[in-house]
Amino acid sequence: MELLKNKVAIVTGGSRGLGKAIALKFASHGASLILVATNQERLNQAAYEVRNMGAKAEIVAGDIAKPEFSEEIVKVTLDHFGQIDVLVNCAGVITRTPVEQLPLEEWYRVIDVNLHGTFHACRAVLPLMRAQASGKIINMTSQMAKLPHPSASPSYEVSKAGQIALTRHLAYHYAQYNICINAIAPGSINTDMPKSMNPEARERLRRAIPLRRLGEPDEVANCALFLATSLSDYITGETIDINGGTLMD
Repeated sequence: MELLKNKVAIVTGGSRGLGKAIALKFASHGASLILVATNQERLNQAAYEVRNMGAKAEIVAGDIAKPEFSEEIVKVTLDHFGQIDVLVNCAGVITRTPVEQLPLEEWYRVIDVNLHGTFHACRAVLPLMRAQASGKIINMTSQMAKLPHPSASPSYEVSKAGQIALTRHLAYHYAQYNICINAIAPGSINTDMPKSMNPEARERLRRAIPLRRLGEPDEVANCALFLATSLSDYITGETIDINGGTLMD
């Protein structure tokens, strides 16, 4: 069953990790994809994998922190597919510098990509979704928006908390136009960072999770699929935790 047949989705951060997992999941359900990231080579590889599944994919390389780039994404999407049904804001950066050593440039960069980039992309697509009286927006936040992390920089946690507040604000104001806007807050997911840990650190991480395992990218992608389809038409303004029980909210 193709839950996204004839739908067009933009996925920022779509060249690797959770963004790529979401893009592939959407492709498997019939969506046409616009993949956005900074690395052209990884974008080409992700697009190849999407097309190999029989779905359509185009890429846009650039910096989501720049307001004008979101306008370019919208233009490319409309030029190729003529519509925008789903936006997934998955582009992000993380740093681990403690507050007293944190350079201001690093603080601003994390906020610019994670929070301002989400805002720019939402603002670019919302007029189109309002005009068509439909749309789904999914913002990828983090468990660290709700729980402090011993090694994350304050800018990362603040940017992710800001995404949750932005999600609620936009959901409230655009519900009247039949636009559903939600967020996903993953906990420990089996992506590049956990894979790079030494075995002892990885085992400590696993034991701290009530389900006693890390989540898989495909499990986050399943949640994104739910939020992108008509299955979630009466859900808006929510942040869904995917963390194996480490935060029961």
